[in-house]
Amino acid sequence: MINSTDLKLKERVKELKCLYDLSKIALESGSNLNLILSKTLTILPDAMQYPALAEASITVSKMRYATKGFGKIRHHISSVLSVGKKKYGLIKVGYRTSKKITSKSPFLVEEKKLIKMVARELSLFIKQATVEENNQKLEMQLQHSKRLAFVGELSAGIAHELNEPLGRILGFAQLIKKNGSLNDQQENDIERIIKASLYTREIIKKLMLFSRQMPRQINPVNLNTIVSNILYFIDVRYHSRGVKLIKQLDPHLPDIQADPVQMSQVLVNLITNAMHATSQGGEIKVFTKRRSNGISLIVKDNGSGMPAEVRKKIFEPFYTTKPVGQGTGLGLSVVQGIIEEHKGKIQVVSSPGKGSKFEIILPLKQTSK
Repeated sequence: MINSTDLKLKERVKELKCLYDLSKIALESGSNLNLILSKTLTILPDAMQYPALAEASITVSKMRYATKGFGKIRHHISSVLSVGKKKYGLIKVGYRTSKKITSKSPFLVEEKKLIKMVARELSLFIKQATVEENNQKLEMQLQHSKRLAFVGELSAGIAHELNEPLGRILGFAQLIKKNGSLNDQQENDIERIIKASLYTREIIKKLMLFSRQMPRQINPVNLNTIVSNILYFIDVRYHSRGVKLIKQLDPHLPDIQADPVQMSQVLVNLITNAMHATSQGGEIKVFTKRRSNGISLIVKDNGSGMPAEVRKKIFEPFYTTKPVGQGTGLGLSVVQGIIEEHKGKIQVVSSPGKGSKFEIILPLKQTSK
């Protein structure tokens, strides 16, 4: 029969082993917080007085780790995961119901201390992992900003180089058409040249918008007016493709300070993007609504939607899922650039087969540059 001294010694050995194993887990797992938490969960029950009855759980932010029978516990002790005033989560260890446990508080004082020590060590691991994760995010943002800056400079240079010769091509083509004396074939060829030049000019405008070469003209703007005007001009085109355009405009929408041309560009790009994702018989809905400190413009479709890997890349310049010759990959990059310049933000919800929803949130007022 084990005496009380041997029992206490046995419990202390289990507790020391738990702390040793915890430090070993942290050393082997590096900054992999998910691995640290899941492995820690497996060593906690063995450190308790009744390991066969013990269950544990660790909650960090929205992540929760728990042993299989944790939902059946009747008694538990817990400790907050925190460093200073920063709280990360909670650690719990408990016992399932058993005839062995007769006390209302079956935990030893040393066990309560152990859980606090484990919580303290875990909190430090979590803090370190969070710092490293934030540093990685900052590094990725820095690299992304550098790439965008380079692409912006390159785009601006290309736009300026193309503008002058394109203007000459368009001008001479229009003069030839105006002078007449062309046969039907020549007339058609000149018309193709003019259309191709106008299309290329629109691409150059997108390049200039993307590279911030076109300054904003800030004026009081009612987004309902812009939506109505844009839909009026393109509604017939979309009906011919079997796509139904639906608008729901907030009648009490206040004016905002914005560039009306750029806001029109945002709406056209979003609707065009939705149209490419929507098949015959589809719907594109355009909403406006007032928010507490601004307004929202929402373009929603019931088209093909996007998987997560595509959704992460849609705002990258020159990224497109359209066939060659049907898209520049600048549409959503331009949208993002304009909205950021207007101190707004974009929220995207999309999944395969369930369509996409783009919500533009804009403040009522801003300072013009």
